[in-house]
Amino acid sequence: MKLAGYSANLNNHYLEQAKNNSDKALKNIAAERAISGIDSANLIIADNLKAQSSVLEQGIANANDAIAMLQIADSTLANITKSADRINELSVSFNNVALNSDQRRMIRNEATALVKSMDDSLSQASFNGKNIFSGEMNFLTGNGMQGLNLSSINSSDIDVANQDSIHKFISNVNSLRSEIGSTQNAMISGINSSLTKNVALKSSENNMLNNDMAKNITDLNSNNLKLNASIMAQAHNNVNLQNQVTRLLG
Repeated sequence: MKLAGYSANLNNHYLEQAKNNSDKALKNIAAERAISGIDSANLIIADNLKAQSSVLEQGIANANDAIAMLQIADSTLANITKSADRINELSVSFNNVALNSDQRRMIRNEATALVKSMDDSLSQASFNGKNIFSGEMNFLTGNGMQGLNLSSINSSDIDVANQDSIHKFISNVNSLRSEIGSTQNAMISGINSSLTKNVALKSSENNMLNNDMAKNITDLNSNNLKLNASIMAQAHNNVNLQNQVTRLLG
């Protein structure tokens, strides 16, 4: 019985130790600052690293908003291009010498309706309550300022009787879509670069604070395993002790 009591006490000690270590690792993972002692110089450097990281994270958020906005712009322009292509088809018919005035009027009415639809699309395209095609858009990301003028599309120059005006409009739209694509690609590249920098900054900050996140996670998993093992061992010892008492009483 003395041996069983010693074993139970030892198991309780390991159980409590594993629980304490697991709690400590979990606190270090959750805490913004490590619990272990750090000097003031390291704290100043860590705070500076944290500030740089915050700037990068805000820049990434801004870039993601800008990309979402540009996706709406590109989708709007894609639909406008379809309408312009239809007007181009109507222009070919309109210039057919075999058509009478009534037929030409019907074609012009359809073209006018399509132009109005394009204007409506431009005026209604918005992000967070702001019209996307209202003018120069400047995006402050983690990699500096990037600007793009989305107000250059002007459908008022389209004339169904003049194919050159339609071709010029389509060319302007395609040119703007190309600029949008290039800007999006640059922002995506910038986001990837900022994420890489941010990981390095976070790692450096944790090192300055003696808070190795990977080690904390490993410690947490390891101590959880020990905790589970201790609980199972305690349950096994309780069963053995109960059996011994039963035999003695029997």
